[in-house]
Amino acid sequence: MSNLIICVGIFYLVHLFLTMTLSLHKVPFIEWTYTKGDTSKLTELSSRMTLASNNLRQSLSVFFIFAILSIVLEVDNLMLAQSWFGFRVAYLLGAILNLYRFKMIRPVIWLPSIIVLVCMGCNLYI
Repeated sequence: MSNLIICVGIFYLVHLFLTMTLSLHKVPFIEWTYTKGDTSKLTELSSRMTLASNNLRQSLSVFFIFAILSIVLEVDNLMLAQSWFGFRVAYLLGAILNLYRFKMIRPVIWLPSIIVLVCMGCNLYI
């Protein structure tokens, strides 16, 4: 489980830096280095990745809490944690490929990751 926690942390960092990297040809690096920098000229891909990053950030803290509690309480949530990570990677790929322009694709990928988090929490409670 600890290896998966490290992988998820690295995934989040790569996710953040990809958003910036894919727009460097339109937005100078100096604009990314301070809070009032003008990053409004993002590419369409970077804009979609920013939305995916915001979505990841909303459930990431819950995942980290459940994963660490699983280690401390010695509860086997590894398969569920790996499933959650797989759904989050699929969500990012869907944003990169612009699959969310079609109706009902986003919930099909997003909702199972939330269900997996609920299952992780239930395993900790029982």
